[in-house]
Amino acid sequence: MDLYEAIRERRSIRKFKKRAVTKDLLEKIFDIALWAPSGMNRQNWKFFVLAGERKEELISIAAHSFEYLEPELQKRFADKPKIVEATRRFFKRLGGAPVVVCAYFEPANTEDVTSFQNVAAAIQNLLLVAYAEGLGSCWMTGPVTVAEEISHFLRVGDMTLVAVIPMGYPDDTPKIPPRRPDRVAYQGFE
Repeated sequence: MDLYEAIRERRSIRKFKKRAVTKDLLEKIFDIALWAPSGMNRQNWKFFVLAGERKEELISIAAHSFEYLEPELQKRFADKPKIVEATRRFFKRLGGAPVVVCAYFEPANTEDVTSFQNVAAAIQNLLLVAYAEGLGSCWMTGPVTVAEEISHFLRVGDMTLVAVIPMGYPDDTPKIPPRRPDRVAYQGFE
C-alpha cells in the first residue's frame, strides 16, 4: 500500500467485525510500528496488547471514562445529541474490537512532552501499519481519565498511559472529514 494512500484513507473505526486478529499479524504490525522516531532514541514507549477475557475486563474499566467526558460532549454537541449517544455506546463496548492496545511511556528523565511525542509517533505508525494490513483502529485519549485504574489492572508501575486503541477488522466505513484550511503558514519563501 502506498504511504500517501494510507495517510489519506485511514479512518478512526468505531465498529468492528467479530473476527479475531492473530497474534502473528499483531507482531508483524508492531515490528514496523516501533520504528518511530524518539527523542535521544530513547524508544521509551510500552504497548500492552489485550485480547480475550483480559480485553473484556479492560473494556469494563475504560467504559467508566465516559462519565468524565460526557459534560464536555453535552456542551460541544448540544445540538447533536445523537453524537453523544453514539459515543456512549462506543465507550461501553469499544465497538466490539477483538483487540485493545494500551500505549504508555516509561519515564525518561526529561520533560514529559518529549515522552508524549515519542509514544505519539509510535501510535501514528501503529495506526497506519494496521490500516495497511486491513485493520481498523481508533486512537482514544478519553480512557486516560481512568488511567490509575487501567494501570492497576495491567500491573503497570511507573509509566504514563497515553492512549487506548481498539483494533480489529472494520465493520463500517466512516465518511471523510474535511480538512481545516490555513493550518500551515509558510515563511521566508518570498
